[in-house]
Amino acid sequence: MDVYGDDGKSYINWCTQKGRTNSMPLMLPSLSSLSSLRELKLRDCNLREGDIPSDISCLSSLIDLDLIGNNFISIPASLTLLSKIWFLDLSNCNMCTLGEADIHGLSSLSYLKLRGSNFITIPLALTQLSRLQVLALSNCMKLKSLPGLLTTTRNMEIDGCSSLQLVASPSKVCNLVNSAAIKAFNCFKLAENINALTLLKKHLKAFANSIKRFDIIMPGSEIPEWFSQQKSDSSIKIPLRKDGQWIGVASCCIFVNNDASRDDEVINCRTFIYCKNPRLIDWTGSLVGKRLKEPIMKDHLFLHYWSRDNLYSSSLEDKYGDCETNNLWATDCLDKKWDELEVSFIDPFGRSAKVKKCGVRIVYEKDLEEIKELQCHTTQ
Repeated sequence: MDVYGDDGKSYINWCTQKGRTNSMPLMLPSLSSLSSLRELKLRDCNLREGDIPSDISCLSSLIDLDLIGNNFISIPASLTLLSKIWFLDLSNCNMCTLGEADIHGLSSLSYLKLRGSNFITIPLALTQLSRLQVLALSNCMKLKSLPGLLTTTRNMEIDGCSSLQLVASPSKVCNLVNSAAIKAFNCFKLAENINALTLLKKHLKAFANSIKRFDIIMPGSEIPEWFSQQKSDSSIKIPLRKDGQWIGVASCCIFVNNDASRDDEVINCRTFIYCKNPRLIDWTGSLVGKRLKEPIMKDHLFLHYWSRDNLYSSSLEDKYGDCETNNLWATDCLDKKWDELEVSFIDPFGRSAKVKKCGVRIVYEKDLEEIKELQCHTTQ
C-alpha cells in the first residue's frame, strides 16, 4: 500500500496480484474519514459490489478512482454518490450492465473507462452523464452497437471490439465540442457496415458549428474518391486560397504496422502552412502496435479534419484575414491570395507506422448539404 501527500490523505494506491484474495473489503470503511483524499487506486483487490460501503460518499475531495480488475457485474450504487469524481476506471471488472444505479449522481464525470467489459450494447443511462468527454471501451468483445450518446462525448475508444457492427450518429446538433475522435483499431465488422468517410460526414454535420478537429481511425484499404487530391506517399501539398468560401480541410491516409514486433510505432498527422517559411498548425496522432495488445496486421484508415478557424486562428490573422502581421514572414504573405498547405503523416522521431497513400480535400458549405442528403437517406 502506497500513500502520498503532505497530509497522508491525497493519494492511496493499493494494487495486488490479480486474483489474489485479501482483506481489502474490511478496510474500506476506514477510508470514509479521509475527506482530503483525491486519488484512490484499488486494482485487482477481488472487490464486489457489496464491498464498497455507502459512506464512500464522505470522500468529498475524491476526483480519481481506479478499480481495474475487480468483480463488479454492474456499477456499485455507492459510487454514484461521488458527485465530484471526474475519472473512473472500471476496466476488466466483468461488467455486463450498469445495473439499477442512478448514475446521474456522477455529475462531474469526464473520463469513464470500461475496457474489457461484457456489454452487448452500451446502456442509454450513460446519456445522463452530461459532462462525459472520454468513453473507453477497448476490447469489449461482446459489444455489438453504440447508441447515440451525448454529443459532449468527444473521444470514443473502441479498439478491438471485434463484434461491433453499429455506431449511431450523434444524437443532436451540438455547439459544445471543439475536438472529437473515434479510435476503432481492428474493428473489422464495423468497417464492413459503415465506412470511415460516412462517419466523418455524419459528425461534420452534427458538429458543423463548433468542431475544430475530428479524427477517425478504423480498418480500410482504399482512400475514398471524395478526397480529390491523392498521392502514393506519406505527405501531400495543396494550394489553399485564403479568401475562398471553404470551411475546413479533410485528410486521409492508409497505414499498417511497419514492424509488428515494435511497441513504439505511432501514426501522426501534422499540418503546415507555407508562406515564406512553414508554420506548424496542428499535430495529432495515436500509438500503433504492441502497446495496444493487438498489433495492426491489416490496412487501416486515418481521417483527420481541421476547421478553417483551426488552420487560420483569429490570433494569427490580421484585420484583413491574412497572415499575422507581427510575424517575421507576414509581410511576404499580405499580397498573396494563396498559401500552400502540407499534410504529413511522418513522425519526426522515426517511429512512424508505414503509410502507403494519403489524400486531402478542401471542404465547402455545399459538402454539408450533401451530408444532409446522406443523413435523410440513412434514416429512411
